[in-house]
Amino acid sequence: MKILSWNCRGLSNPRAIPNLKKLAQQHRLDIIFLSETLANSRRLETIRVSLKFDSCLSIDVEGRSGGLAVLWRNTGCCSVSNFSRNFINLDIKDENRGVWRLSCYYGFPERNRRRLAWDMLRDIWSMSDSPWCIIDDFNDLLSQEDKRGIHSHPNWLCTGFRQVVNDCDLIDIALEGYQYTWVKSRGAAHMIEERLDRAMATPGWLELFPNASLSTLVAGHSDHSPILLSCALPQQSMFRRKFRFENSWLRKPDIDDIVHSGWLLEDNIEVEGRLSNCAERLVMWSRDKRRNMKSDIERYRASMEMFRGGNDE
Repeated sequence: MKILSWNCRGLSNPRAIPNLKKLAQQHRLDIIFLSETLANSRRLETIRVSLKFDSCLSIDVEGRSGGLAVLWRNTGCCSVSNFSRNFINLDIKDENRGVWRLSCYYGFPERNRRRLAWDMLRDIWSMSDSPWCIIDDFNDLLSQEDKRGIHSHPNWLCTGFRQVVNDCDLIDIALEGYQYTWVKSRGAAHMIEERLDRAMATPGWLELFPNASLSTLVAGHSDHSPILLSCALPQQSMFRRKFRFENSWLRKPDIDDIVHSGWLLEDNIEVEGRLSNCAERLVMWSRDKRRNMKSDIERYRASMEMFRGGNDE
């Protein structure tokens, strides 16, 4: 299962939906959690249909801030247990692991409400004894290492958040890739970067998913980076893809060498084995061709972007 969590900072930006579609398709997401949607349920339902997800729960924006939404595939595996303006709790039914709980959470950004946020986290923890994972924008830092830029983070905030994490028996899931998920004043001398977005889980949940991984992704229009939680390593298919010869290969000048090297790869084997070796060589050769073609396409596209908007001489 793959879960995307993103403080998208509004879905009205022209790049927001294309970014979301690209992420959903590229990573084959099962669950998407969006905070700060700045949208209503009707808008989210339109997005759900566009992304071809099965279900959606959205909490409408209030005024000029807020708004949460969870979209998921396969209505039989997820059910909403409760929600508020700051969190949505899902019960996930796994055929092999039983039922576990996912909390999609958005913490108060105001420092004067931080203690309320910590009490809310303790309340969410106490709602169920199921293995538990909580994800998204906590608006809190566990240590000074979670921040880069001017002005250190108040130590009392780090201490208070760590205490809540300990009280809830949570373990921070290590983040792969770039370590800061939020940026302010990008490119300026007073730029600040912080790791506000994270996923944490109880020991029971980590026992169910010992190979779970968390990584940062890229999406341009928000000051927050999406984070991707993969609950298990991808399993290789039990079936090998059926080999098919493509007629277009016959137009390639080096195909004779590929077939010849595959046929003579091993001595003293039957025709069936020689054909199998040829097929494997052709598949690898075809992959290299496609990879090179994609590189050429990207290079030409970059050149087109460079010259876009230029005037003809």
